[in-house]
Amino acid sequence: MPRLRGIIFDFNGTLLWDTQFHNKAWNIFLKKYRINLSDEEIRDNMHGRTNAEIFKYLFKKDLSQSEVNTLASEKEAIYRQLIINNEFELQSGVTKVFDFCLACAIPIAIATSSDKENADFFYERYNLKKWFPRRRFIYNDYTFPSKPAPDIFQKAAKQLFLEPEEIMVFEDSPAGIEAAERFGAGKIVIINSTGNDCSKYEDTLVLEDINDSLSIIDLNIVLPREDRYLLE
Repeated sequence: MPRLRGIIFDFNGTLLWDTQFHNKAWNIFLKKYRINLSDEEIRDNMHGRTNAEIFKYLFKKDLSQSEVNTLASEKEAIYRQLIINNEFELQSGVTKVFDFCLACAIPIAIATSSDKENADFFYERYNLKKWFPRRRFIYNDYTFPSKPAPDIFQKAAKQLFLEPEEIMVFEDSPAGIEAAERFGAGKIVIINSTGNDCSKYEDTLVLEDINDSLSIIDLNIVLPREDRYLLE
């Protein structure tokens, strides 16, 4: 069995616990268009999906790419402003995990359903260039199916030059978890940032806090002995 050699992280809800701001941005957007949805409907039909799929669900019709882009830009601008206004940061422990991976030469990548505007925003705002090059921040560019299809993880794996069974995936959403399973990830770790019932994932490790992931990385990715002191 190949050892685990790299990591792919989902971003929103896994490293950036921003669900409240996405929900608030959607509420502002939906109010403008007089669309009423419950938090459960938002979670089940919108989280982890592309904007094209979301707007088709909301407006009950197919939209042109131009229409999708216009609506998406409107909603995401609301979201980004909420992040800025609230000075919202990465989840506690994320930079420690990134520092550890960098120090131990563990290659990492991001696989997010966010579009390019948000990906660029995240990469710059959180200074992610400190830990990995921009090409490893894989976002939805509308050229492949979104999660739960495995395509985005396949693209990220190519940037790591690793096979699926050599990769540990950190995810939070049902769509993302299914995508990771279909991808054939060597190990999947669920970050339960919203307190969902994860009992159906009985064979998958569930963490409540990203801080707990350092020991999981240590146990599953073979590190040079001289690097283990970093965990102390």
